[in-house]
Amino acid sequence: MRDSSIAMSHVPARHLKTAFVLSGGSSLGAIQVGMLQALMEAGVTPDFMIGTSVGAVNAAWLAGQPDVEGALQLATIWSGLRRQDIFPINPWAGALGIFGRNNHVISNAGLRSVLEKNLPYKRLEEAKVPVHVVTTDLRTGKAVVLSSGPAVPALLASTAIPGVFPPVTVGRRDLVDGGVANHTPIAAAIELGAERVVVLPIGYPWVRNQPSNALGMALHALARFVEQRLEAEAHAYRSVADIVVLPSVDALAVSPADFSRTQDLIKLAYRSSRRHLAAAAARPPAPRPAALKLVRMPNVAAASAA
Repeated sequence: MRDSSIAMSHVPARHLKTAFVLSGGSSLGAIQVGMLQALMEAGVTPDFMIGTSVGAVNAAWLAGQPDVEGALQLATIWSGLRRQDIFPINPWAGALGIFGRNNHVISNAGLRSVLEKNLPYKRLEEAKVPVHVVTTDLRTGKAVVLSSGPAVPALLASTAIPGVFPPVTVGRRDLVDGGVANHTPIAAAIELGAERVVVLPIGYPWVRNQPSNALGMALHALARFVEQRLEAEAHAYRSVADIVVLPSVDALAVSPADFSRTQDLIKLAYRSSRRHLAAAAARPPAPRPAALKLVRMPNVAAASAA
């Protein structure tokens, strides 16, 4: 997401129900880790968190320990990840997927192992801060927001990039990556009652580095689609809620499948976000447009992962 004109205002006298919104982007989710560190240090905390794909994973982790120490632990986990941990390439599984014998080319066993090892709770409702996971119903294409039930299946569903990872069955639905649905986490956050939305975008750090393989191309296309729609909705909902968009990181050309620059991305995002928050705190609050009535969109469903 390009630099936004929407700036953080002074903390209002009346507390605004605040949501952190985290988008997808595979390995570029490391950017959000640096942003979360800066937000926690600045004392900007959420009343609830909502995310899609890797953003859901980051949101779920921090919701279990929503403080500076939690953000630092998340950075440590990210720094230890390698591409093979999340995208284990198996030529046999890939061939089955290509020739129509499987509905995916990569197993989600590696990601499941990472989640089970590191997530600090078992069920979504056990998080210290409410967390909502955006997924997509494979049959209808509609967004399904999971707010309770087993956490790992919900996160596997939200990260199930169609054709790359297998769909995940939750209840009676086959669910895939939340970025596929025509319903971004911003809209869902406002429907859940957010008056202030803090958006943690991943930006476009890969634009100077076109993907060189099929996996990179799939991740590239989905992440760019989600970010462009997120940017449009951040502007569209300014009259409904106080929208805060942290600055993105454009200094590195990193593919969404590349985990080798994780620490660099975290550091750059942390420094950029700290500068943004400090500058915003020194500015007088900008007047908000007259509020518009929010009409609930028909293409989202709330569900439990039970």
